[in-house]
Amino acid sequence: MPGLVLAAGVALLMAACDREERALGTTRPPDGAQVEARTAIASAVDSIVAARCDREARCNNIGGDREYASKDACATRIRAEWRDELNFTECPGGVDSKELNECLQEIRNDDCNNPFDTLGRIVACRSSDLCRATR
Repeated sequence: MPGLVLAAGVALLMAACDREERALGTTRPPDGAQVEARTAIASAVDSIVAARCDREARCNNIGGDREYASKDACATRIRAEWRDELNFTECPGGVDSKELNECLQEIRNDDCNNPFDTLGRIVACRSSDLCRATR
C-alpha cells in the first residue's frame, strides 16, 4: 500500500511539472534526444581536448618542466576547463557540428607564438556558438 501511495505521488508531481513547463513555454526534449545531445556534447569535448593537446604538443608545451607534464595531464586539465563550458545543462540542444568544426579548425591553425591566433580560437570555441539553439 505505501508503494501505491508513493507511485501516485510521483505521478502527480510529474504531471504538475509537465503543466508548469507547458505554461512557461518550455518542454523537455524526448529521452532519445537528451541521450543524443549528451553523447554529442561528450564527443565534442573529446574532440576539443584532443585537438588542444595536439596543439600543446606541437607547440612544445608538454613535458617535464613545461605547462603540462604529460599528454594525460594536458587532457585532464583541458577537460576540466570545458566541464563547465560545454555540458547538457548549458547546451541542452546538443552541439552545432558546423560551429564545432570551425572551433577545431581554429585550434589546428593556432600559431604557437601568436596571441591573435589564440584569441581567434577562444572566440571560435565559445560555448554560446557551439551549442545548438533550442526553440
